[in-house]
Amino acid sequence: MKVLFTYMGAPTEPDEIEDFIFRFLYDIRHHIGLDVPGAKAIIRGIAKARAREVRGHYMTIGGKSPLVRYMGEIARAVSEKTGYEIRPGMCYSRPLLEELNWDFDLVFPLYHVYSSSTTERCLVKIRELFGEKPYVKEWWGNGKFVRWIQRNIETGLKESGFESPYVILSVHSLPKKVIEEGDPYEKSHRELAKRVMEAFDLPWEIAFQSRFGRGEWLGPAVPEVLERLKSEGINEVLVYPLSFIVENIETLYELDIEYKGVADRLGLKYYRAKLNHRDPLLIEAIAEVIENASQQN
Repeated sequence: MKVLFTYMGAPTEPDEIEDFIFRFLYDIRHHIGLDVPGAKAIIRGIAKARAREVRGHYMTIGGKSPLVRYMGEIARAVSEKTGYEIRPGMCYSRPLLEELNWDFDLVFPLYHVYSSSTTERCLVKIRELFGEKPYVKEWWGNGKFVRWIQRNIETGLKESGFESPYVILSVHSLPKKVIEEGDPYEKSHRELAKRVMEAFDLPWEIAFQSRFGRGEWLGPAVPEVLERLKSEGINEVLVYPLSFIVENIETLYELDIEYKGVADRLGLKYYRAKLNHRDPLLIEAIAEVIENASQQN
């Protein structure tokens, strides 16, 4: 069995940011009103401008994002666990799907929750390049995966030293229009959150991060929730990034620096629980999902 691990990807270093943004925007130009004469030049200009802003975020966290490297580590660990040959292939950053000269049997998106704007975007690109392939649509309901999240939160509670914090489960936002068109992303995250928090006798809620662009997006945003909690007399806040399985620019910069700055300004005690992608429980969860999928195909 040969398994492709796929994701939209992420720039690893600042010099890769512009090309990553360009590939992504050019790929979705039909959906954002930029499928026009001169689209490449227009989108290249947008990518340059956005890259100048994002580059500073990368420098703040040491100049590199570990996302692609960490996903490679997961691929190797699951390969050792299952005996299957597993390789990562990204839509918009290296290792790029179009540079992958490999005939695989199953597609495993590293998005545990399905969305038309993430998982489906990867599947569309794979169909364009390789034709129809069997795939795992989503895997957030796996019991070991839920337990892995709970264990990350338990570790965060111990590390924070908080006695009875308010828990914010942070989810990457999407335009409301996507949800209104029937995307299950928000509903799935809310169900996952309920399952996770059954293990804790703590107050909690979902909030959203990483809004990009115009229009209405899913909310409330994490900073808005922090401000409300302060007004309600809450002193301790534990944040967990429910949308991700590995650390990336959105956790290391947005949650750890930008939103912590908001909490510090408000006088809130703030701790962000980490994503332990090397925990054997995560590897076992993914291996179990792949094994089940292989028996069905």
